[in-house]
Parts: sequence; C-alpha cells; structure tokens
Amino acid sequence: MRLGWLERHLMNNRLRPFMQRALEGRQLLRMGGAMPGAHVLEIGCGSGAGMDLLADQFRVGRSDGFDLDPAMLEVCADRHRRNPHVHTWLGNTRHIPVATATYDAVFDFGTLHHVLDWQAGLTEVFRVLKPGGRFYIEEITRQFITHPLWRRVLDHPQQNRFDVNDLVDELNACGFSVSHYKQRFGLFIWAIADKP
Repeated sequence: MRLGWLERHLMNNRLRPFMQRALEGRQLLRMGGAMPGAHVLEIGCGSGAGMDLLADQFRVGRSDGFDLDPAMLEVCADRHRRNPHVHTWLGNTRHIPVATATYDAVFDFGTLHHVLDWQAGLTEVFRVLKPGGRFYIEEITRQFITHPLWRRVLDHPQQNRFDVNDLVDELNACGFSVSHYKQRFGLFIWAIADKP
C-alpha cells in the first residue's frame, strides 16, 4: 500500500530522521543490540533515513531495502546513490525476491501495518532471514490505525490489523522466538524476534 499525502509528508520532513534516530532506533538498539558488519534488509525503506540509521547506530555492513512507492524509492536511491553498500528495489513485503536465508537481520520501521496480509509478510521475513537472524520491529497498533481521528487523516487498511498480542502470536506461529517486546499506550510496539 502506498502512503497518502499526509503520511508521505510526515515521512519526508526533517523531523522524521531525528525521531527515528532518537526514539525508534535507540529503543530497538537497546532491545536487540547492534549488528556490526551484517547484511540486512529494511522492508518499506521509504526515503532512506532508516538506512542511515542502520549504518550509524547498528553498524551494519550492507543494507538492502525495498518500497512499494516509486516516488519514495527514488528519494531513497538518490540519497544513497554513492554508497556501494546500499541496494534498493521496487517491491513489497509479501514477495521478497531474494533467496531463502539471505539476511542476518531484517528491520521494520513502521511498514508492516501498511501490508494488507501482514501475516504473509511475516512469513516472508522469516524465510529470508538466516538461521540465528534477528527481526527488529517498530510498529503501530490497530488501536492507533482505527482511531476516528487517524482514520480520517491517514490512509491505512482498517481490516485485519494487529495489537501487540496478535503480532507476538503470529511471530511465534511463523517460527520466531520473541525475545523482547514493549508497547506504549497500547498504540506503539517495539519487538525483537529471532529465527532459531
């Protein structure tokens, strides 16, 4: 699902990289640790700010990323054009065109809630992770998405959404081991899930 105009603006403003670095990334780093030299994937890479975070805070070696929105992907590609350690493509979370067991880690900075069949997305993430790989998740819940205010101004699917228990249960059903998770106000989720 592509972003609506308001969410596109929220994801591309100057405050977003700061918030991602100061709040989202820092929380995931505390929970799951750095991945020095790792080959990682960011689902829904958007404008590419997450890839900066992966290099700087998580110290990854190589970052791949995809997005469903060609305009966002173009911003990301321009941002990282000179970096040989970043590779991007147009794609979606339900069909990731890489071999099984490719990545040391996969990062989700608020993408999964846009996927209509998010359960299929989790299955794909599990498939592309190497054994021992780690899935870093920062998400918003059904309670946020279906709230009357946000439902009016943001363009999100309204059916088949998840809360923290739904997400943890589905991660376990896919075969992940959920080592840590937190939620705030019932609206925001941070989780670390490992592939045995």
